[in-house]
Amino acid sequence: MDKITLRRKNLRAAIDAVIEMKGLKSDVAFCENFDLNPSHISQLVNGHGSFGERAARNLERKVGWDEGLLDREPQTQSDSTSQQPASGTIRMMPVEFRSGEPKSTNVRIPIYKDVRASCGTGIANFLEDVSDYLDIDPRFLKLMGVQAKPDNLKIIYSEDYSMSPTVAPNSPLFIDVSDKDPNALKNGNVYVFTHNYELRMKRIFVTYGGNKTVRLSSDNPDKIRYPDEFITNDQLNEINFVGRLELALVKP
Repeated sequence: MDKITLRRKNLRAAIDAVIEMKGLKSDVAFCENFDLNPSHISQLVNGHGSFGERAARNLERKVGWDEGLLDREPQTQSDSTSQQPASGTIRMMPVEFRSGEPKSTNVRIPIYKDVRASCGTGIANFLEDVSDYLDIDPRFLKLMGVQAKPDNLKIIYSEDYSMSPTVAPNSPLFIDVSDKDPNALKNGNVYVFTHNYELRMKRIFVTYGGNKTVRLSSDNPDKIRYPDEFITNDQLNEINFVGRLELALVKP
C-alpha cells in the first residue's frame, strides 16, 4: 500500500474512533470540534486532495494525535490479539486513542455544571457534588491572566445579563475559593456569594471612612433594570462569600 493511500485509510479510522469516543454525530461534528474545514477533510479521506507529509503532520498536531500516527502500518492479526487495549482506550486499527489521559504537568479543576451564580437577584443553589473535572495546562491559566493557585479554583456557571459584557449567560466561571474573607475583599473585584440561601455574583466596592458602606454593582450599564445595591458593613458580614471571580469564559 502506498503512503498516501495508507494516510487516507488511517484518517478514516482515526476520525471514526474520535467520533465514537466523544459521542459525535458526524464527520462535520468532528471537524467543528477541532476547527477543521469539513470539505478539506472529506477530500483527504476520499482521495480528491493532496495528502503529503506536511499536510499529515499539520493535521496530527491540530487534532492532538501522535506525530506519524497517520503513517503507521496496519497491525497483523497476531499483534492485535496479543496487545489488548488499555482501559479507557479505543482501538481502530492501526490507530489507538486513550480517553481521559491527562498529562502529568496538568492541573485538575472541579466543575459544577448544575451550580449557577445569578448576576441579578440570585438563584437557590450552591456547590454540591462535582460533575466533572477540567485537566488543563497551568501555563494556559497564566496566559489567560489567572493568578490564583490552581488548587483554589472551582468552575461554576453564570445566569442572566446583569454582568454583561464581563460575563455572559451560561459562561464557565473560574472562582478562587480562597479569597472569601469579607474583611479583606479586593475592592472593585467580582465576587460570588450566598445571601438568604441564594447564590449571587456582583462587583463589590467598599467605601471606607466615618461610615463604611458597600456597593454591590452590576457591570450592565442599564441601571434601571440592574440598579446598584448599598449595604452596611454589618450586613456585609452576614454574606457568605464563596470566592472571587478569576476568569469568565464569555460565550457570544
